Amino acid sequence: MMSEFKKMVQEDIEDVFLDIDMFGEEHMVAGKIRTIILDDVENLRRSEQVQDPEALHKRRRMFYIAAKEFKKMPNAGMLIDLDRKSYRIVRVEEESGILAITIEIPEQR
Repeated sequence: MMSEFKKMVQEDIEDVFLDIDMFGEEHMVAGKIRTIILDDVENLRRSEQVQDPEALHKRRRMFYIAAKEFKKMPNAGMLIDLDRKSYRIVRVEEESGILAITIEIPEQR
């Protein structure tokens, strides 16, 4: 049974944080239109925290998405499509029902 607090957090995720009229944007993610928040500024801040000198030179992006959008939790190294472009997942962090997913364009070989 979900606690009242967890229920309120889940409602806030859908009704505030990922609301199209507030912060959310619709994008094609993994073959479906989903509501996400693209946040390249936060991506830069997190890259600086982990002292990743490659982050500035690689084409990285970060987005937030509700964890419930995925049947299986995405993992670093997996490929994912965003707006019909293929990216490699660099990092996935779960934050109270929201996934913060950092992606980069895979290197061409």
